[in-house]
Amino acid sequence: MKKIWKIVIIVAVALGVMAVTCPGRQRHVDAGVKYMSKALHKQAKTLEKTYKEQHNNKEMPDKGKQMMAQLEESLISQMKTAVENVLVVKNYVLFSVGQMKNEIDGVTTMSVGFLGMVFPNKEGLKTDLNFYICIGTSY
Repeated sequence: MKKIWKIVIIVAVALGVMAVTCPGRQRHVDAGVKYMSKALHKQAKTLEKTYKEQHNNKEMPDKGKQMMAQLEESLISQMKTAVENVLVVKNYVLFSVGQMKNEIDGVTTMSVGFLGMVFPNKEGLKTDLNFYICIGTSY
């Protein structure tokens, strides 16, 4: 009988911890923007590498690097706005799910969060955010 009570207490504590640490909307937004920012930064590095290869190992001019940095910053702010406008977070007490809705695919799960962490759906983010940034709409 004592064993059952120990198990019940452990399960209750575990469920309580999951409920208290369930991430909210802002964490889902931040996770999506962070993932897209990393992808954009990786793309910028690829462009620099391509420039270097095509111009006999010459570094990209400072003006070019500055323009790329400004463009990257601008796109990140657009991504944040896009994510904030279209993301709907459903909180299920123990975990939360971030979803986006568009006219083509319907509802897509963008992220899942539990224990204070949010895990983005990378393919969904690429597809849906590109869609919203390109046409500039929100639902």
